[in-house]
Amino acid sequence: MIDFILYGIFSFDFFRETTLSNQPWLELARTPFALNLGILGALLVPFLLQSQVRRGLIQLSIGCLVVMTGLIFTGGVLAACCAVFGFARWTSVWVRRRGAIGLPHSLSWVFVIGLYFPFYFITYKPFDGFMTWGELTLFWGLAFLVFKAIHYLHMVCKSRVDPFEQDAFTRFLLYMIHFPSFWFGPYQRFDQFDGEVDTCKQRINRANRIAGAKRIALGCAKLFFVFHVFNLLHFYKLDFYGPFADEFFANVDEVPIWRVWLMVAYFGLRIAVFISAISDGVIGMNRMMGIRVPENSNYPLLARDMQEFWQRWHVQAGVFLREEVFFPIGGMRHRVRAFIAVFAFSGFWHFPSVSAVVVFTALQLVMMELAVRWARFWKTHARKDDWVHAAGLRYRLHDTWLSGGVGIVLHWFVNMISVVLIHDHFFGGTTVFPRMFGF
Repeated sequence: MIDFILYGIFSFDFFRETTLSNQPWLELARTPFALNLGILGALLVPFLLQSQVRRGLIQLSIGCLVVMTGLIFTGGVLAACCAVFGFARWTSVWVRRRGAIGLPHSLSWVFVIGLYFPFYFITYKPFDGFMTWGELTLFWGLAFLVFKAIHYLHMVCKSRVDPFEQDAFTRFLLYMIHFPSFWFGPYQRFDQFDGEVDTCKQRINRANRIAGAKRIALGCAKLFFVFHVFNLLHFYKLDFYGPFADEFFANVDEVPIWRVWLMVAYFGLRIAVFISAISDGVIGMNRMMGIRVPENSNYPLLARDMQEFWQRWHVQAGVFLREEVFFPIGGMRHRVRAFIAVFAFSGFWHFPSVSAVVVFTALQLVMMELAVRWARFWKTHARKDDWVHAAGLRYRLHDTWLSGGVGIVLHWFVNMISVVLIHDHFFGGTTVFPRMFGF
């Protein structure tokens, strides 16, 4: 019982000792569900006045956090939220007195990343054998807290949010811990989410409840596909467990080369379907309580170049990276510097390894720069209407189904490599890539 209070429901021995399809429940729990306890908000909100919704959802979110993650994690999250809000107030006073936002904005980044960094390397003792480095950050909700904290502090620096106004902390706290979207987002701007909560009662109706339920069902079906097709038939069959499949990367020499290629492809596809499924569930749960959440996935596997991929993949994370990293660094005027910052932070956000921060950044930068130059090359010759443009049309070198198909295959391969660089925390691809090519 003490473990449950401290670490949440999955610390019970039942989840470690009971199996389904020969797999411990605790292992199955590491494959998150499109439906979580946040769905209780759809039952709660209709019985509240609009003025009571925000506080009601905060109480529900805290209760869900305690049940699922225990008092230690919940207390840490609430303490971090209080620290960020206190820093926001201090920053607001500083900006009003000094006028410039550059230094306080930079310090906001340092402050939030300083809070986030240690949690990469923390694992909970009750989950020994079922938790690895990076799992607490990416699979327990802390990663998206970082996005929201940085964004909120930026809005405070720009004086678009006043942390001293009435109910400012209540608004901020719900934005941070709203349970349906706590685990995996998708990210939403503060003013957008806050406005939705302010008017959510207007959109609670039968049509939205049905649409939300259908979206949740779609997400659950996708995760069922991920679990039974990818995990049970491929990963678990070879005793490769966990969201990052650490055992696969550690023991890749024991796997035939053809299966290594297959497993790496499955690993990338599994993540793509997983993000889409989780987003479906979050969008559906929120819609049932009258809160609209932006779309987060737009068939990223159909991207023909790296620019298009980042417009389709994890769309709302892309919004954060553009608004909080790319444009502040210089945008397209200083695109190399800005792209380096975006990809380096994206890699670090997943895990602070050399492969994720340096190698992933270099690969993505090269592919992004090639995409930009390729598009500009054909636009330039199209304006000139010269022989190069004519040859491109004749041989279908761009903007055709053939060139698009080649682009899809190429970028699927590049992103398959990128997934390994980011999620192979211990080896950074140094075991799997040589094995793929027979070394």
